[in-house]
Amino acid sequence: MRTVDPDVFVQINDVLCRFFLSFDQRDWPTMAECLAPQVTIDYSSSGREPPSTMSGDDFVRRRQNAVDSLSKQHGFSNLLITPQPDEKVVSARCNYLIMRFALSREFSTAEKDFFHSCGSYQFLLGKIESEWKISSIKQNTLHSWGNAALHGGSSR
Repeated sequence: MRTVDPDVFVQINDVLCRFFLSFDQRDWPTMAECLAPQVTIDYSSSGREPPSTMSGDDFVRRRQNAVDSLSKQHGFSNLLITPQPDEKVVSARCNYLIMRFALSREFSTAEKDFFHSCGSYQFLLGKIESEWKISSIKQNTLHSWGNAALHGGSSR
């Protein structure tokens, strides 16, 4: 199995950290910087939307509309980066845990003002003008719990 250069690993890890943190911090310009001009997405395992391709700006707008009213914490682990035949492309797989809480009232598990999920992501990243950008995102949901209605969906 081919491995990636350690510098590439650090660069890919950095892009994914900035991408996940942009959700948590509502930093939508940073999210846009992490994305290629066109992004293929597949969130079908969570039942939110079928696979599609859209502009990076549309992706950001849809994520912002879906989760901007939530307090969030994204965590990822077990990052595995695999070089592709085209040396300007890598795949990256990681596990995730996303904690989401309603902003409108104080946390109370009895009121189900949370919606959490875990699973794995599969990304493709490509080198664009000497920077790694996310060009494909596939979410593989293992389990979700809480109030799914808090998540605004992805198609707005």
